[in-house]
Amino acid sequence: MYLAMSNASQREAIKAREAARVNREAQIMSAILAARSADAAFLAARITDELDSKHASNHERIVDLLWSFAEIKSGYVQVRFLDSRGRESVRVDNTPEGARLAPDGQFQDKSQTAYFQKGTLLPFGSVSVSRFDLNVERGEIEIPLLPVLRFSSPVLGADGSFAGIVVLNLNGEVIRERLRQAASAALGRPLLVNADGYWLVGPTPEEEWGFQLRERSELTVQSAWPGTWERIRSQERGQFLLDGALYTFDVVQADSTIGITSSSVMIPEEGWKIVARVPKERLAPPLNTVFIVMTVGLAVFLGGLSWLWASGRAKRDMIQAELADSESQFRAMSEASQDALVMTDDQGRVAFWNRAAERMFGVSRQDMEGRPLHDVVAPADELDKARVGLRDFKQTGDGAVINEIGEYVARRGDGSPFPVELSVAAFRRDDRWWAVGSARDISERKRAEEALRELATTDGLTGLLNRRRFVEMGEAEIERTKRTGRPLSLIMFDVDHFKKVNDTFGHGVGDMVLVALARTATDALRAVDILGRLGGEEFAAILPETGLGEAADVAERLRRAVADMGLAPNAEPLPVRISLGVVQGQGAGETLDDLLRRADTALYKAKSAGRDRVEQG
Repeated sequence: MYLAMSNASQREAIKAREAARVNREAQIMSAILAARSADAAFLAARITDELDSKHASNHERIVDLLWSFAEIKSGYVQVRFLDSRGRESVRVDNTPEGARLAPDGQFQDKSQTAYFQKGTLLPFGSVSVSRFDLNVERGEIEIPLLPVLRFSSPVLGADGSFAGIVVLNLNGEVIRERLRQAASAALGRPLLVNADGYWLVGPTPEEEWGFQLRERSELTVQSAWPGTWERIRSQERGQFLLDGALYTFDVVQADSTIGITSSSVMIPEEGWKIVARVPKERLAPPLNTVFIVMTVGLAVFLGGLSWLWASGRAKRDMIQAELADSESQFRAMSEASQDALVMTDDQGRVAFWNRAAERMFGVSRQDMEGRPLHDVVAPADELDKARVGLRDFKQTGDGAVINEIGEYVARRGDGSPFPVELSVAAFRRDDRWWAVGSARDISERKRAEEALRELATTDGLTGLLNRRRFVEMGEAEIERTKRTGRPLSLIMFDVDHFKKVNDTFGHGVGDMVLVALARTATDALRAVDILGRLGGEEFAAILPETGLGEAADVAERLRRAVADMGLAPNAEPLPVRISLGVVQGQGAGETLDDLLRRADTALYKAKSAGRDRVEQG
C-alpha cells in the first residue's frame, strides 16, 4: 500500500509540475509573439506619420528609422518596408557583422507572397503573423536552414489609403533556443508543433520541418508518438497517460490584442502548441526500488537470510549510486543554465544557488546558502511585503509570485537595483513547503524597450513629441479640462516660406531651422505645456489653465523669440519668421480635432494677413 501511495503521490506531483511548465512556455511564446507584433505595428505607425508629414526627405527618414530599429532590436534577420505594389522599398539585413542596408539593385518583388497579400487586407495597427517555417529566397529553401516568423503590418499614406507594409523577419531560433533552455530542467522536454502536427522543435533535429522537407514528410507527432495526435489536436490544452507515458500540451495564444490601439490584434496564419512527453521510466521514483527489494526479501526471508542481506546491500548501493547520479545530472543542468536558479525552504532560506545566480547577484553560493533570500535580493521598500508573503507561503504554499511569470526589481549584493523576469513554483517535501525559482536579468531588454518607447513618442529630428503622442496627451488634457472646468488654449504655428529655405539652402539647413525652432519654443513655454511637431514645419502647443488672451501673449513672445534666433548657416544670416494661430477650448462638446481645425483656420488667417504675426480664432 505504501508503494502505491508513493507512486501515486509522485505521479501527481510530476503531472502538476509538467502542466505548469508547459503552460509557462506557452505563455512565454505568446508574450514573445505579442512583443514582436507590437514592434511591427509601431514601425508601421511611425512610417505612416512620416508619409503623412509630406516631408521631401521622408524616404531617408524611413531608412534611418528602420536602420536604427535593426541596430537596437536583436533577433530580426530582416527589417523591411514594402511599397503598395509589394516591392521592397527599404531592406535592412542583420548579418554577423551587424545591420546592413541592402542596395536598390537587390530589392525583390514580394507581391505574390502570402504575407504581403494578407497585409493588404489588415486594419491599420493590426499585425499578421506568418506560419513558422524555413526561409525561402528566390523560390529555394535557404541553406543552412533558417527558421523564420514574419510579422506584417500595414502602412497608410497621407490620404489614408494603403501605402505598403512593414515586414519583420524574426529569426526562429529566438523561440527554439528558449525551448531548448527550458528543456535543461524538465522531465519532459517542451517541444513545439504546428496545427498539422509537424515538428518545429522536435525530439531530434532530423524530425523537424516535415511539411517543407519532402524527405521528412512522414515525420509527425503521430509517427513519433502513435495514438496521441488526435487527442492533442482536438483540445486547446490537456494531459493524459498513454502506454505508461505522460503527455502534456497547451496552446500558444497568438490572436490577442497587442496594446497599440484598442483594435490592434495579432492575426496568426496558423496555430501552435507546446507539447511534452515524460516517458514511463521517469514517472517511477528511484526510491520505489527499495520497497521492491524489501518486499521480495520478506517473501524469501526464511529461504536465505544471508543471500537477502547481501542482495539488499547491493541494491542499496545501486540506489545510492542512482541518486548520486541524478543529483549530479541536476547540478550539471542547473550550472549550465543562463538563468539564476534558486531554491528556498518555508523560512525563505536559500537551499540551492547556482552559478548563474552567483554571477547575476554578485554573491557566492557559500555566502547565500542558509541565508534569508529576501534580505539579500529584495529592494528595501519591498522587504515587508516579501516577509508577509513568506508567512502565507509557509502555511499554504501559495503566494503572489507562485506559478506566475512577472517582472520585478531585484537587488544585487552591492545594493544596486536591476530588472528581472521571475518564475516561481512550489512543492511539498518532508511536510514543508519549498519554492524553486528562475530569474533572468532583463536589463538589456528594458534598455531596448526604453529606446523604442522614445522612438515611438518623440519626433526623430527635433526631439519634441511626435504627432501621435501629442494627440494622446492633448486628448487626456482636454478630458481633464472638461472635468475641472478650467480654461485651455492651443497655439499652432509653422515656418513662413519654409519651402524656399529648403530650395535655396538645402534640406540640411531646413532641418537645422526646425531644430532651432523646437529649442526656442521649448524655452518659451512652461514645463506643463504640451509641445509637439505635427509634421513637416508645423508645430502645436497645448497650454493648460490658460485663457485666450494669455495664450496670445505667449504666442507673441514666441514669435519675437524666433525672430531673434540669429541663425547663420555657412556664415550667411538666415532670418526665420513664423505665423501663429491661437484658440481657446469651448467646453464639453469639443474634441482635440475640433480645436486643431480652429487653430489651423486662425493660422491660415495669419498667413493671409501677411505672415509673421499672431491671429486669434
